[in-house]
Amino acid sequence: MPIFWRLWLTASGTMAIAILLFVGLSLLQFRTVQRTLLTERVAVLARNTAEPFEAALGLGLPLSSVRNAEALLERARQTDDAIISIDLIGADNDVLRHIGEAEASDPTGRNGGPQSATSRFESGRFYSTSPLSGPNGEAAGAIRITLDATDSVIRLWAMGAELLVSAAGFLLVGTLLIGAALRWAFSVEISAYRSIEADAELFETDTWREGGGGTGTGGELWRMLRAAQSRYREAR
Repeated sequence: MPIFWRLWLTASGTMAIAILLFVGLSLLQFRTVQRTLLTERVAVLARNTAEPFEAALGLGLPLSSVRNAEALLERARQTDDAIISIDLIGADNDVLRHIGEAEASDPTGRNGGPQSATSRFESGRFYSTSPLSGPNGEAAGAIRITLDATDSVIRLWAMGAELLVSAAGFLLVGTLLIGAALRWAFSVEISAYRSIEADAELFETDTWREGGGGTGTGGELWRMLRAAQSRYREAR
């Protein structure tokens, strides 16, 4: 039944591709949601951290003159265990104060200068920059937060594994159902094909037996051939 197997494989392959596309799109959507939540979480923390510094800027004081800057940054860092470091960035994109791991800071400016609010993921870490506004609304500095995004990555992998297991189960059940449906839909054709196949095998066997001096076993094709030969001889 080559046609049956081809139909089954085609239908099963189509379903497998559809399931894989669904898993991929679901993971992309989940990752987007995770990053959006993480971005919003860090943005709230950055704005709360920026308030005392913007108050000093509003009085015309430079950021470097804020005496308790490190204490303010440390208090903000302790509000979230995932925070690796917090940097106070000046208007020239230089690091004025740093709290946390020394190697965790991102002073190169790859995450954007103090004029822009930006964020990015890199090597399991999330870097976010929130600008500080001066008395006239100009960019006077920024708060740069480095967050450990390992938990977010782990959740993404866990979701991927869960979706793949579920997809494998759906694919197995769906493949079996497709096979059963095809057998039911083509039951008459399958039965006829098997009958023809059996008759063809019997005919081949009877032909070899007759060639060896024996007699056939009475397959349908063989009987039809013998009847045709008899009618031919009678007609002569």
